Amino acid sequence: MCGLTLAGCAGQVDLSKKVTNRTTVKTAGSFTPEMLRTIDPCELLTDDLVASIGTKTSGSKDRSNYNECQTRFKDKANKADITLNVKLGNALLGVPKQGGKQIGGLSVFESPTDTGCTENAVTSRDPDRGVTALAFWEGGKPCDASGKLIESVIKRLAENPPKYDVPAGSLVSRDPCADLDDAAAQAALGTTPKKSPYGIRVCTFEGKDNQVNVRYTGFTFDPFDTQSASKPAKVDLTDKVKGAAQFRDNISPNRCQIEWVHRKLAGNRTENVNVSYERTPAQAGEDPCAKLLPAAQAVATKVNSS
Repeated sequence: MCGLTLAGCAGQVDLSKKVTNRTTVKTAGSFTPEMLRTIDPCELLTDDLVASIGTKTSGSKDRSNYNECQTRFKDKANKADITLNVKLGNALLGVPKQGGKQIGGLSVFESPTDTGCTENAVTSRDPDRGVTALAFWEGGKPCDASGKLIESVIKRLAENPPKYDVPAGSLVSRDPCADLDDAAAQAALGTTPKKSPYGIRVCTFEGKDNQVNVRYTGFTFDPFDTQSASKPAKVDLTDKVKGAAQFRDNISPNRCQIEWVHRKLAGNRTENVNVSYERTPAQAGEDPCAKLLPAAQAVATKVNSS
C-alpha cells in the first residue's frame, strides 16, 4: 500500500495517442475530477525531471494542499534558483476555448513572464479545470522548464499515476458538490441553488444574491489557530462534530464561515471542512451565521456517515 504523503500506486489505463514534436505521451484519454483527486502531486516532481533541468539540492518538496506541490533547486551552473510547481484539478480562468499545443490529447496554453512560465492543460470544460505547471527561473529559460514539467506530468498521469493511499473517512477523494444536498442548500439560500464546482475541492451553491461554499483542504492547521484574529466561537454541528470554529470574515463582514478539523494528519497538520455563507449586498437584519448553521450541519452529517 502507498502512504498518504508518499504515494506511488499505479492505475490501469488504456494507452494511446501521439503528441507534440518533442515527445510521445501515451494517454488514458480521461483526466476526470474523480481521478485527479486521488493523485499525490509531490510524486510528480521526480528526481529525473529535476536532473533534466538543473541540479538537485535537498530534494525537499512543499505541499500547499492535497492537489498542489512545489520543489526548489539550482540550475546546472549551481547559481540560479529554479522553482517548479504543479497543481491538479484547479479552476482555469481565462483560458481560450480553442487552440494551444496538444500534449497527450489535452490542449495546453503557455503564458510566459520575464522570470516565470505557466502551462495550463485543460482536462474539462464548463467549468474549465485542468493541470497547471509553473516554473520560476530568473535569468534562465522558465518556459523550457515548465514545458518539460507539463509533459512529464501528463505522461505520468496517463501511464503510472502516483495515487494516495486514502484512509477510511478521508476527504481526499470526496466531491464537495455531492456533500450538501439541494434541500439544505435551498433552505439556506431561499431558492433552488445553482451548483458550480470551482476546481476539484470547492463547490459553490448560488442563490439570487447569496451563496454557500463547501471547501475541503488538506495539510492545513486547526482553524482556531489560523483564524484566531477573527475570534471564532465554538458551535456543535452533530454528535460527532462538536466545537467547530464559527467566525465572521474580517474583509467581508456579511460572510460567515464554519470550519472544523475532520481528521488530524502527521506533523500537526489537519484535514479541514469549511462551509461559508455570504449575501452581496448584505441584507439588513440577516444573520449570515444563522443562515449557515443548518447547511454546515448537513455537510457534517454527510461527511461523517460515508
